[in-house]
Amino acid sequence: SSGINAEYGGTGRCYQEISEVYENQPRFDAHILSESVREYQGMLGSVPDMLHVHKGAAQKVKDYTQREGEKDAEEEANVLQRYSTISAAVMSEINHFHTDRNKDFNVMMRSFLENQISFHKTILQKLEHSLSQYPDPSCLE
Repeated sequence: SSGINAEYGGTGRCYQEISEVYENQPRFDAHILSESVREYQGMLGSVPDMLHVHKGAAQKVKDYTQREGEKDAEEEANVLQRYSTISAAVMSEINHFHTDRNKDFNVMMRSFLENQISFHKTILQKLEHSLSQYPDPSCLE
């Protein structure tokens, strides 16, 4: 009788330890992942500004090319060159962002999943240890 009470107590402690593991786990994975996603949200906030600058440059080209009267060939070349530079810079930033995002999210998800696997292995080990405290039923008779 006292043996089974000790075993029940051990199982209770096991579940207490598991609850502590659950309580602490988010700081190892979920909090890190959500912080990284919030950081990306902040970066995405600058995209409308970049697109607005690009749109403004495109509008200047359109306004210049549709202007009535004589056009200065050198000025037109300068307008088109500035637009080309802005377009290249915006496209470069977008490509760079996508490349970094793919790498960063790969690292973030791998880390998250590795921590989740470790988390579940810890719980499994605690449960297996608790189970090992109970004798095999075939040996009880």
